[in-house]
Amino acid sequence: MRESVRLLATLLLASLGGFSQASDYFSSITGLEQLLHTEHTLLSDLSLRLAQTRIGLQHLEKELAAIEVEHALAARGPENYLTNPINVYRLIKRLHTDWTQLESRAQQISSQIHFNITQYYGLNFPSQVDVEGSASALVRLQSTYKLDVAQVAAGILNGIKYGTDMSWQDCFVLGQQLFEMEDYNNTKVWLRESMERLRRHRPHHNTAPEPSLVNSMETVAKSLFQMGDFDTAYELSQRVLELDPSRMRNWQPGDKAVKLANGEVQVQHPDDYRLTKEFDQYEKVCRGEVIPSPAQQRPLRCRYTYGRHAYRLLAPLKLEEHSLDPFVVTYHDMLSPHKIAELRQMAVPRMKRSKVNQEKGKSTMSEFRVSKNAWLDYNRHPTMGRMLRDLNDATGLDMTYCEQLQVANYGVGGHYEPHWDFFSDRRHYPAEEGNRIATAIFYLSDVEQGGATAFPFLNFAVRPQLGNILFWYNLHRSLDMDFRTKHAGCPVLKGSKWIGNVWIHEATQTFVRPCDVYRDNEVSLGYDIIK
Repeated sequence: MRESVRLLATLLLASLGGFSQASDYFSSITGLEQLLHTEHTLLSDLSLRLAQTRIGLQHLEKELAAIEVEHALAARGPENYLTNPINVYRLIKRLHTDWTQLESRAQQISSQIHFNITQYYGLNFPSQVDVEGSASALVRLQSTYKLDVAQVAAGILNGIKYGTDMSWQDCFVLGQQLFEMEDYNNTKVWLRESMERLRRHRPHHNTAPEPSLVNSMETVAKSLFQMGDFDTAYELSQRVLELDPSRMRNWQPGDKAVKLANGEVQVQHPDDYRLTKEFDQYEKVCRGEVIPSPAQQRPLRCRYTYGRHAYRLLAPLKLEEHSLDPFVVTYHDMLSPHKIAELRQMAVPRMKRSKVNQEKGKSTMSEFRVSKNAWLDYNRHPTMGRMLRDLNDATGLDMTYCEQLQVANYGVGGHYEPHWDFFSDRRHYPAEEGNRIATAIFYLSDVEQGGATAFPFLNFAVRPQLGNILFWYNLHRSLDMDFRTKHAGCPVLKGSKWIGNVWIHEATQTFVRPCDVYRDNEVSLGYDIIK
């Protein structure tokens, strides 16, 4: 019987909430728009309730003001006031009738302000995964672009002020979240920033401190103490005692602090790859600190090309060379904004969290890649067929064996760490189609800051530009893997990055890109070793 009641209660709670927590909202702008709609609905409803309550309170205040006038008259001479039969009648009438009505109206006002988010059906709410994902995104941006924490908290990204400041509560909750995620180094800087913001709002010495403010300062200090950051905790706790000397510290180090002090637990570091010189090089390329040398840039050109079709004699393609070996180029102005809008419209309903290939051919979600994507068949819309035709015109490659178009969206902090597009394991692709010989990225949006496609081994990054195609070969002419083509999607700092990926396979390309007499893969050997 109890199990039946428990099951019924669970189903009831689920139906009341109507919350959707299945999606990773933080990983894509399309998901975040749903959350913005949820908050707009809550804001509108609560604002309406407050407006209705405010009107009722104003009427109630008028009634009370009239009664206060009567009491002011009575205070001048109670005997004189009470010898007036009209005043006596009104006093008795108020206590017998009016105050009962005032009580009813006060209760009605109280019921109007009743607000419970479980009454909302079909709205989307973030889960704990989203909280952790958005916290990780801020830290990722902070690390990749070397952002100052105080600047980020002030709403400034790379010197540009975009929005309102984070409150001390925002910084404190972020610090607490990072503490729970065992990211201790970033916990300290965000809790300290929270402390700094609390200091700025400290009451003047000639005014009584607000208990809620002192409580918050004490909470931050206690968190720092339990984490083992005793110096900062002591400094803040001294401020607390200055404001309220009656408070006494009676804290004990938390379990994590004790283990850290005893050396039982190591402070969590990113995985080994993120500590390598290769990953450091990738972040430098994203920041623009590393660029190709003059010797690398000297043979590169921006030029018109006529592709492989006679039609292009009348409508040549605009080609920008980034590297000649390996061959990496951009074709400019290949898709119109109208066609791009159609593609995005088709993709949005099918967007799911992006996955990466793991061992044994399985695909899983990973912090390695944070975005959402949708797979679209080329027969779905004429625009998609024309995309393949344009690729064929530009490159001459046969499009018989290419994967479905993958439309991906990277939200704020969205990224794809360094990887190769070719498959290193033959079991991951059909033998009759061969490996991925080439990649074409259709840029379906501009990005205000960040989001570049970085090639760490080639020392350059290509910024997304609406309508352009970034193209490169993943394989040598000998069809050996070209390890120099390792690339990454830099984190999106400000904006939304939309791309369309086309992966072209090696089958049927024999006469388009024939091999040489000798293998030509020696130049890329050694780039597969992580340093």
